[in-house]
Amino acid sequence: MRKRISLQQLRVGMYVAGIDCSWFRTPFLKHRFLITTQEQIERLRRSNARAVDIDPSKGLDVASFPIAQETLHTIGLRTSTQATPSHDEPHSLATLSQELTIAQETREKLIQSVKTVFDEISKTGAPRPGPVNEAVQEITIVTRTLSTHATFMAMSHGRHLDASFNNHSLTVCTLAMIIGQALGYNPIQLHELATGALLHDIGLLQLPDRLFRTSTFLSGEDLTAFHHHPRLGAIAIEAQHDFSQMVRQIAAEHHVTLDGQGYPSETPAGSTAEASRIVMIADRYDELLTGFGGLRPLPSHAAIQQLFQQGEFGRLDRRLVSLFIKLVGIYPVYSSVELNTKERGTITTINSASLHQPIVALTCDETGSPYRDPLTIDLSNQNQSPLRSIERVVTSESEEPRRAA
Repeated sequence: MRKRISLQQLRVGMYVAGIDCSWFRTPFLKHRFLITTQEQIERLRRSNARAVDIDPSKGLDVASFPIAQETLHTIGLRTSTQATPSHDEPHSLATLSQELTIAQETREKLIQSVKTVFDEISKTGAPRPGPVNEAVQEITIVTRTLSTHATFMAMSHGRHLDASFNNHSLTVCTLAMIIGQALGYNPIQLHELATGALLHDIGLLQLPDRLFRTSTFLSGEDLTAFHHHPRLGAIAIEAQHDFSQMVRQIAAEHHVTLDGQGYPSETPAGSTAEASRIVMIADRYDELLTGFGGLRPLPSHAAIQQLFQQGEFGRLDRRLVSLFIKLVGIYPVYSSVELNTKERGTITTINSASLHQPIVALTCDETGSPYRDPLTIDLSNQNQSPLRSIERVVTSESEEPRRAA
């Protein structure tokens, strides 16, 4: 039976069955969920919500409080007064599966919004601020609502099968937002970053399709024309006076590498905006992952390794590359892996202190037989011999996985 309460009465352990405003105006995609952290309550208080409906049959009732901390511990909940762990708390495979499903469904909705924006730009040659801002707002809500790992995997998993312009633009926008949020950008900065990231490649829409919808490297006049797209995009954005200077700058600079080998050549590498360098990293990652623009597609962990190398060699901003890798991991959450013991499992948690040693939920033994219950192993904290380590990443598309470095 539902019961309406104010946000001041909401506590960890209650089950929310409804919120007194549209989902679009709250930080949650679903309005039915268990309150498991104090942070969820704080996020609701910062939103437009003033009251919620709770279902005491699925969670705690108002009369149940105050609750002792040991009671919260017993039922598996935590509050902000508890110590912060050295790495993210391990998640169950069921929870991860549910989060990923929500993220994938959300991505399909976002891609439709993005498609609407670029269909119009393809016809008119100009981005209208209204539709662009609406799409950016939807993407912003998703990146602040879903977990970083679920969002990252939903945007990148299986992307080598779809290197389309719309998907590329959405992924770059989302990944740039993840980095911007981690840097503590304020709402205005995030909006400019997201807008610039979404529109960073619109100059390509003024070029023949064959110049960027190709699996071969470009050369000669074709390559020269392709290198002109940042300038074309910046001009199209500048013609619409409602976009900020930073949005135009991102489009103009997203291929200006720090080693001076990028383009357009007249833009000094040392003068690029941080937002442009963020978009460059997100753009480069998706190009490596999908082959967008003619590259050979790589699995996620290999694309991450390429980014790291380009940061070390001074092509990309090493500080921002390091931040991105710390956020998503060398072996991202949800990745299927095989260990040196021939056991198989799924990455459930990133260990920020030792990125190559995440927490793995082992699901199959060395013979391929499933464990009755997944065996959770922290590869950074082992006391058995031999020590387990990741041998290879198992792709979902093929049982012939690529070997990890």
